[in-house]
Amino acid sequence: MKKSIFIASLSLISSVVFAQDEYDALRFSQTYQQGTARSIAMGGAFGALGGDISCLSSNPAGMSIYKRGEFTFTPQFINVNSESNINGFNASDSKFSFKIANIGFVQSNYNADKSGFKGWAWGIAYNRLADFNSKEYIYGPNEKTSMLDFFRNRSHGINPNNLIGNNIGAALAYDCQLLLDDDGNNNYYNAHDEGWYQQTSSGYGELQKNKIKTKGGHNSWDFAFSGNVNDIFYFGASLGIETLRYKSTNIYKEDASNLNHIEYNYWEYKRNFEINAVGINLKTGVIVKPVNFLRFGAAIHTPTWFGIEDKFYATMKTEYKNGDYLTYMTENDKYGYDPLIKYNLQTPFKAIASAAFIAPGVGLLSFDYEYVDYSLMKFETEDFEDDGFEDVNNVIKEYYRPTHNFRLGGEVKVNPLISLRAGYAIYGNPDKTIDRDFERQIISGGVGFGDEDFFFDLTGSYHLYKTTKLLYEDQFYNIKNKYLYITMTFGFRF
Repeated sequence: MKKSIFIASLSLISSVVFAQDEYDALRFSQTYQQGTARSIAMGGAFGALGGDISCLSSNPAGMSIYKRGEFTFTPQFINVNSESNINGFNASDSKFSFKIANIGFVQSNYNADKSGFKGWAWGIAYNRLADFNSKEYIYGPNEKTSMLDFFRNRSHGINPNNLIGNNIGAALAYDCQLLLDDDGNNNYYNAHDEGWYQQTSSGYGELQKNKIKTKGGHNSWDFAFSGNVNDIFYFGASLGIETLRYKSTNIYKEDASNLNHIEYNYWEYKRNFEINAVGINLKTGVIVKPVNFLRFGAAIHTPTWFGIEDKFYATMKTEYKNGDYLTYMTENDKYGYDPLIKYNLQTPFKAIASAAFIAPGVGLLSFDYEYVDYSLMKFETEDFEDDGFEDVNNVIKEYYRPTHNFRLGGEVKVNPLISLRAGYAIYGNPDKTIDRDFERQIISGGVGFGDEDFFFDLTGSYHLYKTTKLLYEDQFYNIKNKYLYITMTFGFRF
């Protein structure tokens, strides 16, 4: 845990000027196999199978498995339940949303009568790779610390006029008279300290509340081409255009209205983040079918190079027991604050190895292994320099690690028109400082109905994700997120 405190403290220092930190790099680098309902039902283990439009985002060689053209459309319903615990106090919240998980088109030029090169296929697909929709609620009294302590500790030695360039929250707290520089030597006090006005003793006990609402997603448009050699060797490549949209509203409040030893009734700190990004990558892959019942696959994904626009706004307001009320916001001209920051992010490369066993007319079993080294994530300025990002990039290198992700899926043919499916996936923990945190498990199942020209697939998948997060310096809380996805795919063959 000492390492976690160190990494979090570096994050807070480096994010004073830049809104992003190592957690943002991880958020925008982690992806989970989504796509069609069939793919999700089987845990996303399609690297060696192919024949599904989601393969354009995983192993594009699978597109040449198609013998006919296909169009798919996949709506998705998502319910996220969040449970938090801070200092032994529990709280929960939930959010429901509707998204489009997949739209895709594949055109096949397969010729069964030819020997050697039997044909090619090309396709365009939109696949949702990650979902950022969630609501978290943290609630509980704190007898030991306050966020004002963090503001105070980060402000010592800094002239009040320069606080905005060092810590936005501290600058707002100073103007809201939650921080004082009584001696004029840039030594600060806050409302919990002995020496605050006429206060003769320090004290805590304030009720802390934090509401965090996020929305957005990580999406990929893939443009792919693949070829088929003798129905034995399949190859393909896709150009990926990925987009990110992430919006967060974070409202933190400390309530001391029932505490006589603290002069404020409450203070509230509201932060709004908005991130938009476009990136590019390349995916290549092969599938080998040595015998009809067995397939092996391999794919490489280059890093994604994102250009990011990041906007950050903040507001703080305070109500004192004497009736005074103060509000300050970063848009105030006195700060000379520019809310827009532009920078780049390089995500790690991925390597995928796959195998599938197929019993025609009976069913199949498929497995994917995925390697991702998160220590390779890197922030850069618009000019591709790391000036200003040294601290956060060093944190990434030192405290993140490679993960080994596993996906397993199966399908059973009930009859020629109906199939039953199930899958399991586990995505490893990239943070070497905390055991098993950030590990995500996915359990899924579904059913498919279809004939030669039309199919309908229905899938339910359940994601369980537990982690430890930082509220402010040395104050952590635990979060358990449960995601329920209901996914439907409508498909047409031609």
